[in-house]
Amino acid sequence: MISGILLALLAAVIYGFLGICFEVAAKRRYPVWDVILYKQFSGFLMGLACTAGLGLPLYEPRLLWIGSIGAASYVLTCVCYLLASRERDIASNWTLLNLSVALPILVSVVWFGDRFTAAKALAVVFTLCSIVLIGGGPRGLQLSGGSRWMRFIFGAFLLNGVLVILFRFVPDGYGALFTAYFYGISFLLVLPYKLHARNWKPERGMALVSVAGAATHWSGIMLTMAALQAVGKVSAQAGVVVYPITNGLVIPVGVILGMLLLQQKLSRATQWGVLTGMAALVLFFLP
Repeated sequence: MISGILLALLAAVIYGFLGICFEVAAKRRYPVWDVILYKQFSGFLMGLACTAGLGLPLYEPRLLWIGSIGAASYVLTCVCYLLASRERDIASNWTLLNLSVALPILVSVVWFGDRFTAAKALAVVFTLCSIVLIGGGPRGLQLSGGSRWMRFIFGAFLLNGVLVILFRFVPDGYGALFTAYFYGISFLLVLPYKLHARNWKPERGMALVSVAGAATHWSGIMLTMAALQAVGKVSAQAGVVVYPITNGLVIPVGVILGMLLLQQKLSRATQWGVLTGMAALVLFFLP
């Protein structure tokens, strides 16, 4: 159990660095779809290299379907989120997007039969409260602004949890092949946009940010799957332990990294959110 939780914690930290990569890309105003295109292609190369190094077969029909679903959900999440971002501010959008951590937790309980303890239930509540506080407090969750925004952000909310849920269907030892499928197919889904744009000269520094984003995202995915498998071998509650850490506590982790690396100041609500997230982490360690 401890090894699985440590893997999940490491995944959360690495996902925090992924947030830093996206933050840098946003502040420098790099074209969003260009960043995604180069990031997904870099992730494909990493997954392919790891697959070859492990001597895994390059064709696995069931895993190809899982990777295809993950790729489609990831690209659609980006589309919905970008459209929603035109209607409302980032506090509302980012908070609701990350609240989708509740979906894989729910699937873990209902579909996989994960056991829920009182401490774990309270930890999930604290994690969600942490996300809400860091996203701007209750005002960030006010669903006003028209049906267009609600439609797109709700679509992003639902789709964002799909990829994480799929991790539990990946056979032990085949994580690298899954990432090769996921990144490769999502790259192909975004490629037509780039072909239509006919602009292949990347902006200065964008390639480095995209590769860094791919490295952190790929590592986070691999660690999350490893954590699920490690906890699943000794416990009947792999999902409710791992998901809130890797996909919930990544918010306070990202905030702390932003404060340390980008010199960002914390609001009062953000400070309480980080403390709440740390309290959730303690509760996850309780039996």
